Amino acid sequence: MTENTNSRRSRDGQSVNRRTVLQGGAVATAALLAGCGGGGGGGGVEGEPVGTQQIRVGELSNFVDLAGETANQWSELGVDFELDTTTWGTFVGEAYTNTPEDVSHTPWGSSPDRVDPDFHLSTYTSDSAVNISGYENEEYDDLFDQQRAAYDPDERAEIIGQMQEILREDLPEIVYVWPKATLPINTGQFDIQPTEFIGARTTGTMTVLTAEPVGDTNTLIVGAQQEIAVPNPLAPSSNDLQYLLKLAYDTPSRVGLDGDPINWAVENYDQVDDTTIDMTLREGMTFHDGESLTAEDLEFTFEFLNEYSFPKYDPFLSDVEGAEMQTDLTVRVDLAQPNVAFLNSAMTFMNILPMHIWEDVPDEVEQPVNWNADVDQLVGSGPLEITEITDTEIRYEAFDDHWETPAFDEFVFVNRASMEAIRADFEEQNIHMTTSSPPPSVTNNLADENDYISKSSAASVLQMKMSFNLGQQPFSDPAFREALMLATDPDRIIDVFYNGEADVGDGTLVHPQSSFSADLQPVERDLEAAKQTLRDAGYEYDDDGQLHYPAE
Repeated sequence: MTENTNSRRSRDGQSVNRRTVLQGGAVATAALLAGCGGGGGGGGVEGEPVGTQQIRVGELSNFVDLAGETANQWSELGVDFELDTTTWGTFVGEAYTNTPEDVSHTPWGSSPDRVDPDFHLSTYTSDSAVNISGYENEEYDDLFDQQRAAYDPDERAEIIGQMQEILREDLPEIVYVWPKATLPINTGQFDIQPTEFIGARTTGTMTVLTAEPVGDTNTLIVGAQQEIAVPNPLAPSSNDLQYLLKLAYDTPSRVGLDGDPINWAVENYDQVDDTTIDMTLREGMTFHDGESLTAEDLEFTFEFLNEYSFPKYDPFLSDVEGAEMQTDLTVRVDLAQPNVAFLNSAMTFMNILPMHIWEDVPDEVEQPVNWNADVDQLVGSGPLEITEITDTEIRYEAFDDHWETPAFDEFVFVNRASMEAIRADFEEQNIHMTTSSPPPSVTNNLADENDYISKSSAASVLQMKMSFNLGQQPFSDPAFREALMLATDPDRIIDVFYNGEADVGDGTLVHPQSSFSADLQPVERDLEAAKQTLRDAGYEYDDDGQLHYPAE
């Protein structure tokens, strides 16, 4: 992996201009990057053989098996693909900030802030810190800014459609499958509603907060394979912990059960102009320690997050130029540029901080992102209050002074060592749902064999995708990437790994059921068309069926 996403080099160490690669045409690109003369091939083929390519993949869920199946499908093009596996923690630390050596299997999780397409679309902008492939396209960057400034939904959908068409043509990544959130739920003890486009997961906070007891328990329990580290509410170590903390912290908005943003701590947004927004808080809000929540706390939160760097927050709040308290309940926020996603995504993501606790954090630690809170410092204003954290669980109590106090008294998140342990917990009614997605066969068996367990299946923004090193041959060639997509068989992957519980992608990062989805051809297996695409671009096959680069 290279050290940053904005500088790509081929393996011989020579710089490659990505825009030239993307715009120059397949044959010219291959000739530029082949780095070898004629006569190097076999069976009358002049170009050098396309060598073995590595697919980097993190060990989580069924990801290694998925990548292995994709490698087998792609190898039918006459190129060997091998898996390069590592632990999930190591993979996350490298893959989302560095360019892959060849290819990386890089799914994005199903977080509420990603329901709006802005987050996924932003990962392809040239200045994005998580532009994994190193993609650059000036037209795309311009359209991205335009969609953020398009407050009319129809106008925005049209712009996003144009962006998808560009991505579909350039294919910096291939999104081939959108698995549904297919999870077991203990409906014998709780009525639990999944959140559309997120699935019945605790990452959909409204799924937890709207759960109602139907049995004899008043404690809602969620189990997962998730290490519980001492949390910093602004720098949690995982998505699960991030959204578990949002149960204890109010955000200005939330993602509702239908997948759309709803006003939450902020009762009213007044769009003064394209870059000025007045936010009015609900009256009578209090933090868990009894202190009142006012506009001063909201103003402080914006200022604190702008002054100190928190990687999970920086992309959402980069457009905020300032925030100023107008009344005890109102704050005026000034943006550097129009940004419709600021309300749809950023305000569903930002925890409102108690100033009386966080103003002292810079004195306790040099970098606030490294602050580790004690339980009594995890003071929010949300519907659930954290009461205890151990290596194996986080415990909450319902906060009675909240306007949306849950129907249950306690909430517990438990860490389990394995999927088998989670399955046993379901059968013994020790947990009611999970954030660790079991294989669909496990969910089906639990629902079939236990009358108190039901299967929940909902569309999710989790997707399976491959990211390419666009500065490295052969992935610098659009024709090669197109051939890989044509060689991919999503229907087989869905049948084998998801029991049919998934949607086929179209190569881009907008969910096919989203109102912003363009009418693009879905990924379809056509191996012969894939090989012909390569031949048309100047590639050749030798007598053994091995693919060779075009001759110079």
